[in-house]
Amino acid sequence: MQEYLKLDRILISLAGVFGAALMWLLSFKIVATWLGPEGVGLFSQFRQIVQAATIGATFGGTNAVVQGLAEKSDDIQRRHFRGIASRMIGLTGLLLALSIFIFAEPLTRFSLSSIDSDAVSAVRWLSLVVLLSVAGAYSIAVLNGYRSFHFLSVSQLAGPLALVIMLGAFYFFEVSYRPQILVWSFGLCFGVTFLCGAWGMSRFPKSSLELVAGILYLSEARSFLKFALSTMVAALSATVAMLLIRSWIIGERGLAFSGLFDVGWTLTFNYVTLFLTACNTIYLPLLTAAGSDEERRLCVLKTAYLVLLGCVLVCYFLAVFKMPVIHLLYSQKFELAGNVLVILSIAVIFRGVSWVYGTMILATRDARVLLVSDLGLNAVLLVMIWVSLQKYASLESLGWAFVLSNLIYLVFVVEYARYKNRLMLRREIWPLIIIAVLPLFLMEMKYQDSHLVHGVVPMLFLIAGLLMSLVTWNAYKKVAA
Repeated sequence: MQEYLKLDRILISLAGVFGAALMWLLSFKIVATWLGPEGVGLFSQFRQIVQAATIGATFGGTNAVVQGLAEKSDDIQRRHFRGIASRMIGLTGLLLALSIFIFAEPLTRFSLSSIDSDAVSAVRWLSLVVLLSVAGAYSIAVLNGYRSFHFLSVSQLAGPLALVIMLGAFYFFEVSYRPQILVWSFGLCFGVTFLCGAWGMSRFPKSSLELVAGILYLSEARSFLKFALSTMVAALSATVAMLLIRSWIIGERGLAFSGLFDVGWTLTFNYVTLFLTACNTIYLPLLTAAGSDEERRLCVLKTAYLVLLGCVLVCYFLAVFKMPVIHLLYSQKFELAGNVLVILSIAVIFRGVSWVYGTMILATRDARVLLVSDLGLNAVLLVMIWVSLQKYASLESLGWAFVLSNLIYLVFVVEYARYKNRLMLRREIWPLIIIAVLPLFLMEMKYQDSHLVHGVVPMLFLIAGLLMSLVTWNAYKKVAA
């Protein structure tokens, strides 16, 4: 548990993740100012396609590689593992990129509800972007697995910074807009990420070790695939679900409505996910290495309280100052997104805590539960979104679909954690969650008029958020003592 005391590692990791988050915010700001809601909708959907393909190629993201490297006891074993993982990931990435290139037209029709030649060409360019994204994700996973936080932070930050510079140049010099421009910007982003990651990996100790052949190689490959395939399906289900959701929204209400929804989703789920990614670089290896039920309990509770603290501070700030934040980070054209921001803030608090408890499934390598739980969560979400679009087709109804599905998942993972570790108690987390979200429910139900931003009522909610943060911090200190 001493890793929690290594503040320099935590700060370096957070600097990379949140520096990248800031650059992504700026990129959305440029696109919003330049192209409006439709541009943001298209930008987000392109990004979602790349993310889905990257998760598929890397067998669930960075976790499989990070855990595999963390479990190896020496550099020889690590180099064997890297050789196996890189070949599998590279081959899968190449196959997915070729598939996108070949089936660009039906993919465009499905994801963008369009067969415009420029849109098809942009999707075809995404095949190259996927290759660069997969390479960048692999390099970041290796840097994380080796605990090379300085190079990891540089790699995470450099790509989004290049994206902002390129988009800014297009906007400043009034380059004639084409959908391909957004895709080329992504290509530069992920290409720079990969180059920085490769630079970091080149600094590792050199070895003349050759990969073992025959049955040992196959055994290592099977070991990697056994759990990685489960994490891939679980992680891919979430990404594909969001791809489907955006496609349905675009098909039912158009790119502009999708852009408004994406503002609320990005300011809540997207950036909380980045925060959780930063926490994951410390939390997952610690939880995996915990040797007793009491150590696991303390690790889970510490992380849960810190994540809840961060979510409360951010969500209450967003809920109270939603219009100024939207004007600052996007533009006045996106004011309608404020209708869903408070609702998604409730959902994201559930999501943050459920991530902490759900990581126990990863740490214990319970592949079956991981697969069933994630597929179940996203199936429930998709059903609720479909009903919402058919019955109501409003931003608010979409937000409540996220709230209900994430609440169901939170109940499940808390009960799973209790089943695996009887030392963990419901009363250690549920009262804090209920107190955290109750003011947000009241704000949405009773005080959602935008003119109240300048009144005394929002300040009362902000004070409630600060008090809740103090309560959570006090709970953390008691556990950490």
